[in-house]
Amino acid sequence: MYSLPAAASCSPSSMRADLIRFAAVPSRSWGSGSGRSKDLTSGPAGDSGTPGWRLSAATIEKSGPFTRFENTDRITVPVEGELLLLNVDGTEHAMERLRPLRYPGDVPVQASLPTGEVTVLNTFAERDRFGAAVMVVELSKKNSPALGPDQFLVLLQGSAKASFDGGAPEDLDLLDTVAGSEESPAVLGRGFAAVVSFYPLD
Repeated sequence: MYSLPAAASCSPSSMRADLIRFAAVPSRSWGSGSGRSKDLTSGPAGDSGTPGWRLSAATIEKSGPFTRFENTDRITVPVEGELLLLNVDGTEHAMERLRPLRYPGDVPVQASLPTGEVTVLNTFAERDRFGAAVMVVELSKKNSPALGPDQFLVLLQGSAKASFDGGAPEDLDLLDTVAGSEESPAVLGRGFAAVVSFYPLD
């Protein structure tokens, strides 16, 4: 089970439960003006009232520290921009576009932008309750990635169409998100997408 972002006054196509239009999702500032973030979807809340997992996209507009999230594991995928340098608890990672990095969300993380602003896709998972996985896949015009419950496909590059329950294909824009289901919607096109999975830990 997942929750949709509070994108209230949207066009009818953006209000589908299985298609989250990036343009319709409200944004918020993060990190004292370091950039803007959009929560694309989230999982069930725990005792603290915060979601057990969350999928978001963010712009990093200036170098600086990331917000710390206790007892949380993160995965970050650069989507736009040339290079992101992340110093995670003293270890520097040179992150290129479309290459995921998994790291703890409750250690010091410092971002540097040697070539300018970067847009990233982020997952957050409460360490004791949920796990997360991100695979960047190349899209095909013939075969769709399988998308089951609590799986999401985010278009990162190129063009694609999504079909639901045998209906007419709908064009996807960059960072639009398709939610999986038992019927597994079909996504066909050319380019690259992130297939994001969240799962409970026993």
